[in-house]
Amino acid sequence: MTSPTPNPQIPDPADRQRLNAALHATGTDTGFFDDHGRPAPRPDDIDQWTPDTGEPTTAEPGQQHF
Repeated sequence: MTSPTPNPQIPDPADRQRLNAALHATGTDTGFFDDHGRPAPRPDDIDQWTPDTGEPTTAEPGQQHF
């Protein structure tokens, strides 16, 4: 298995630790939320995430997708 290409928008672990400390100190929004909708720290494994590339859905003939 190959390592995913680093995404320049994802901070490295040291920066995530600093940003998470700022979140806890100031309540800064990271763009991540816990199960209760409150701002949450960035996940430690975010640099290992991969995009969800599921199969596209097909609509029945004469039906809209949404």
